[in-house]
Parts: sequence; C-alpha cells; structure tokens
Amino acid sequence: MKFAIVDIETTGDKPKNFKVIEIAIILHDGQQELETYHTFVDPQEKVNPFISRLTGITDNDLIGAPKFFEIAKKIVELTKNTIFVAHNVSFDYGVLRSEYKRLGYDYRLDHLDTVQTARILFPGHDSYGLKNITKALGIPLTKHHRAIDDTKATAILFQMLYEKDNNNLNTFIKGEINPKLLNPYLKLEEFDDIPNKVGIYKFYNEAGELIYIGKSIHIKKRVEQHLKNTKTQKALEMRTKIASIEHELTGSELVALLRESDEIKKNQPMYNRAQRTTSYSHGLYVHTDQNGYKNLHLKKINETGNALMTFTSLQNGKNHLEFWLDKYQLCQRLCHLHPSKEACFNFTIKKCEGACIGEESADDYNKKVDQLIAEINFNMESFLILDKGRNSKEYSLILLENGQYKGYGFAFRYLVKRNPNQVKKFIIPQTTNRDFQSIIKSMLLKNDKLEIIHL
Repeated sequence: MKFAIVDIETTGDKPKNFKVIEIAIILHDGQQELETYHTFVDPQEKVNPFISRLTGITDNDLIGAPKFFEIAKKIVELTKNTIFVAHNVSFDYGVLRSEYKRLGYDYRLDHLDTVQTARILFPGHDSYGLKNITKALGIPLTKHHRAIDDTKATAILFQMLYEKDNNNLNTFIKGEINPKLLNPYLKLEEFDDIPNKVGIYKFYNEAGELIYIGKSIHIKKRVEQHLKNTKTQKALEMRTKIASIEHELTGSELVALLRESDEIKKNQPMYNRAQRTTSYSHGLYVHTDQNGYKNLHLKKINETGNALMTFTSLQNGKNHLEFWLDKYQLCQRLCHLHPSKEACFNFTIKKCEGACIGEESADDYNKKVDQLIAEINFNMESFLILDKGRNSKEYSLILLENGQYKGYGFAFRYLVKRNPNQVKKFIIPQTTNRDFQSIIKSMLLKNDKLEIIHL
C-alpha cells in the first residue's frame, strides 16, 4: 500500500474559492519515503496579504510558476492508487478536489487524517496542530506554513503513527464515496456543497419524492455516512434510491430536532417509517386513584390518553421521573416505580413523606404533583429560547407562549437584544404537539448554554 502525504498552501480568499499556490507530495510506503514532488503554483490571482505574511509566499514568488491545469495530470499520475494523507486532511483534500472540479475532473481518493490518528495513537497532548505535535514528539519543522517543510514533518509523524499501529493504519483510512454504487441521477456536487454544520438534510428519489429526512450537528459527515453505508439491507436500498439531496442549516441543534420531527410528521418519508411512531415511544400519564392521590405512570404512548410528556424510551422516561422524584419528594409507589403495596423504599430513607401509607394527605401530595405538571408545561410562561444562529450575526429563536411551543425563526442579534418582543415577527408559526414539548424540555435540561428571555 502506498500513501501520498500532501500539504497545500492557498491564496486564502474564501474556502470555496481557495487556489493552490504551493503543493508538496511525498510518496511513502509506511517504512520509507519513495518519491518527493514540490512546486509553486500560479493561482492567476493575487495572494491574500495575510497569507503572504503567514507563509512568506508573495506574488513575485509565483511569477513563472506553472498554473494548476499544467500540473494536474502529474498529480493524478503521482497519487494514483494511493491513500491521500494530510494533517487536517479535509482542508488539503478539499482544496485539491475543488481545483480539479474547476477543470471538470472528479478527483477522489481514500484518505487519512494524521490529526485524528495522532489523537488516538498518541493521546494526552494539549494540542495536535502540526507545530505543537511535532515539537512535542521531537520532529523537526523549520518553516511552518510552507508546503514542503510541513509535508516533510507530516511524513515523519505519519511513519511514527504507522509503526505504532499494529494494523498498518487500516482502521484510520476513510473510504471515499464510490459514484458507481450510487443512483446515476445523483450529482455528487450536491453532496460537495453541503457544509459540515448543524441542520437537516433531505433525500429524494428519481420521481422527486421525499424518502428520508435527518438531522445532525455535522450534516455533511452524516450524509456521507449514508452514501457509504453497507451495514443493512435497508441502508443499501436507500442509498441506491437517493437521486437528489437538499439541506437546511439551522445553527441550533434544538431547531434541527424540531424541524426534523415536524418534517417527518408532515411528509411521512418511507425510510423514516420507524421514526413516525417510535421516535417518542413512551409517555408520562397521570390518573387519580380511589384514595384521591394523583399517580404518575410511564407507559407506551396510546391514542386515548394525553401524555404530560413523551420520551424516546422507557429508560429515558425513568431517568426524568427519578430526577423529579427527588426534586419534589414524590412517592415511588405512586409513580409506579416500586412494586410493593407497602411503604416505598424512599420512605425508609426519608425521601418520601408517606403518601404510600397514608401519612401524607392526598391534598398535600397532589400539590407536589401539580407543581411537576406545571414545570412540564413551563409554568404556562411565555418566553424566547435563544441559541446559535446560522452565522455569527444572528440568533435562532424558539417561541413559547403560555407554555406552548409556537414556532421558530432567526433574527439579528442586535435586534433581539434591543427589543425581544419585536422579534416575534421573525417566528415561523408551528402547531404544537407533545413531541415538540418533549424535545424542548429535554434540550433545556441537556444544554445549559441555551438562553431564555421571558416575555
């Protein structure tokens, strides 16, 4: 097996428009260097001054250098049948693929990231940036941010990793998407254009029918997993039917969860079949027993009862209920978490005030249950939840009025801070349901960085 260890310096305009100004490639077999290639490249545009200061490469250095199309064939031949290796491979590999894309060529190789590999094989370092990890491991690096010097240092690091791993780094190699295994109508440019950010994604078949909706905090990575998935018959079948991909950035994981749930309920995609009914499989219900005590009971969701809150599993519901049990000193038996008809265990350790054996009156106990119900319904309050937006200048907004979810939206940060009540006009109205309430409640418990503004 051969590896092509690569480092690239670029013009540094915008990631999508980066042009190569220097490239170095070292072919390696894991034990020794086999061949080295290095050249400046004329990008046919000015180099960003910041990049010139960072790398020391100026426009004058690039006068007379070959243009990328003049070296493109050489690079393809040099790297053919190799594993593409780089320190932060997504950058170098992405830039090179973009250069070839402009030439109408689909450049694809299996690849390996020495940053991620070093984190696992050489754990415990404060930083895995090339300058810091090479210094920590005693690897010489004379001119950082110059392609040839960075490639030489990466090659030494790569060989150390190769020698450390008993499996010749095979487990760290990421296979590239194979277009031959995909639907012929799928344009991989649609995948290439997806950013690795928070949002939802949609798959359509050849007839334009929506067949799957998903969400992720790294949507490109998640979509890539779908396009490579061979683990189940369902995954293989769906992969061959994906003819088009759409994505929507949300900035916020909470908004992504709400959007995914809403889209699944509205569109009922064929490959979201399980999520239609089992995404929130259990609910918390309340009933009053013959002694007048309000009982809480976790059970599978049914259409006849109105759940106070829904959960993704019975265990997920138990975790919440046990937290509330301690918070409100509720009775295990009256919450159906203790099978005995006698005093519950919590009564013996003074965490239950005796409702299970009549020592606490039904009125006093029911007040505590009502407090919990009020908490689940957000105490019927009206407020905005602020989270990260799709860019640094905006917030995502989730609006609740009288404890009920009303919708989501996006607004500039300065507008939200100036007058929160005015940003209601940016809210996209939504019809609430028990799953939305549960998603919001769970995320508020999980993410303490969410900001709440009471209205």
